Amino acid sequence: MTRHTMGRSIFSSIIVSSIIVASLPLFASCATKPVAASVPSEPAPPVAKASGDPVLVWPDEAFRAKRPEPGPTPQLVVPKPTRFTLKNGLEVFLFEQHELPTVSMSIRFETGGLADPKGKEGLASLAMDLFDESTERLDKVAFEEAQADLASSIIAATQTEMSSIDASSLSRHLASTLDLLAELLGKPGMRANDLERLRAQRQATLAQQKGAPASIGRRVYSPVLYGLDHPYGKIPTEASLAAVRLEDCKRYVSRLGPAGAKLYVAGDVSEAALRELLEQKLGAWKGKAPRAPMVATPKSMKGTIFFIDVPGAAQSQVYVGHLGPSRLAKDYDATHLMAQILGGSFSSRINMNIREKHGYAYGARAGYSYARKASAFIASSSVRSDVTGPSLREIANEIVTMRTSDAKPEEVRREQDGSILAMPADFATAGRSLTMFGDLVHFGLPFDYYDGRATRIRALDVQSIRTAAQSHLHDGAFKVLVVGDANVVLPELEKIASEGVFGKQGLVVLDADSRVVKRADNAKRSASTSKSTPPVATAEATTPAKPAVAKEAPPSTPTPSTPTGP
Repeated sequence: MTRHTMGRSIFSSIIVSSIIVASLPLFASCATKPVAASVPSEPAPPVAKASGDPVLVWPDEAFRAKRPEPGPTPQLVVPKPTRFTLKNGLEVFLFEQHELPTVSMSIRFETGGLADPKGKEGLASLAMDLFDESTERLDKVAFEEAQADLASSIIAATQTEMSSIDASSLSRHLASTLDLLAELLGKPGMRANDLERLRAQRQATLAQQKGAPASIGRRVYSPVLYGLDHPYGKIPTEASLAAVRLEDCKRYVSRLGPAGAKLYVAGDVSEAALRELLEQKLGAWKGKAPRAPMVATPKSMKGTIFFIDVPGAAQSQVYVGHLGPSRLAKDYDATHLMAQILGGSFSSRINMNIREKHGYAYGARAGYSYARKASAFIASSSVRSDVTGPSLREIANEIVTMRTSDAKPEEVRREQDGSILAMPADFATAGRSLTMFGDLVHFGLPFDYYDGRATRIRALDVQSIRTAAQSHLHDGAFKVLVVGDANVVLPELEKIASEGVFGKQGLVVLDADSRVVKRADNAKRSASTSKSTPPVATAEATTPAKPAVAKEAPPSTPTPSTPTGP
């Protein structure tokens, strides 16, 4: 027991003892005196109001019949970054914001899950999770206490294309927080017992994810879209997590050097003060950061509708999507607005259809998600099992309508207003500014990207929205994933596949690790679950039937993919 802990224990004992002693007379009086029955008292007479007292306002007053007028429209203020490079090669981007006495920092490296070797999927994520657990001097508990004493936090994380070390601090504790960060960068703990604990947590989480349609869908749709062997389609399994060794994690972390990495800083600190602190605290950190790996063009899994059986599921998780345009495409704003009309906002067509018109689900969404080398259009929802097929048909109908007819002017105005009015919030805090500009650098966009963006969005019209839909919503190229109860949903899915509603590559049965179920397994499952259900096609099988919904649409065009940009 530490000196501080002992002091707290003694103090707590004194307080508790005092409370008990003070309560003894009360306990004695309760034991000796009968408790009188409570009698409701008469309401107090109204008190005459003195002049100057506030006037009470009641809900039935006339002014409540009118909706309050909105306040002034917030103005977009985009901070301008200051850029400089430390002697060790770390490039720094500073966004000064002095409204709050806080500083947010993020060191970003162009490596992540893309670098996971085959058979060790999940290595990068596990390594970064282990990295921020401790230092050589401070074990996990001591390192956490050191951060708590400063009201600071240091967190390492990884995504598909990027790894990061994020820190936040009160501005007056910035120097001490940088001391902790420098210790972590120079001498991370990387303890074997921490790795085994984190691995066990990951494997337990993975087991939970395989038990519910929603989490299975989120896990498996990436391989369906990008392909099992593509870096964007990698997913960890129990076997791949078990294959990760401590030496693998240490090797991954050792490659994270400053030269070529980028440090984003936002908050209450000046350039001169930050330069001095960073050179003093991080100057001893040496090495080169890894370069972004080359990524081939994704190839989706062969098949149109992919199904995973979760017996007894009350809801089905559905995904409808396809690969899409680059984040750098010139019609990005028009594509964004089109996606908002179709499924991005609460008032979007897909949500109003699935939720409000039919009551199939609590909500449904659609939009584009971007990575550096790919993107995707994705519509998704968690729907009642008994209306899985009708829900998919309604989504298909809305996509076809978006491609083949003009948006309504009021829809365009609504989404223009929403996009423009939301922009000031993107830079309202230091953390948000850091994220927005980090994404600009990641995608290779200029720092003046947001200058005039409101004007560009306002200039879009019905025709530009229609052109974006025709260009980036692809008839016949969809990849549909459904996770649900085979007894309830599979017959209708087979019918949709045979009609070619979303495409003509047939229906494929997968397991929760996105592996194709063998034909013999399909036949066995079909016989045990539904005698009336015909055998399910494997990935090689296609159904030549003519499309049902898609036949109303003109010939198709491009496609989309996953992570998000500004």
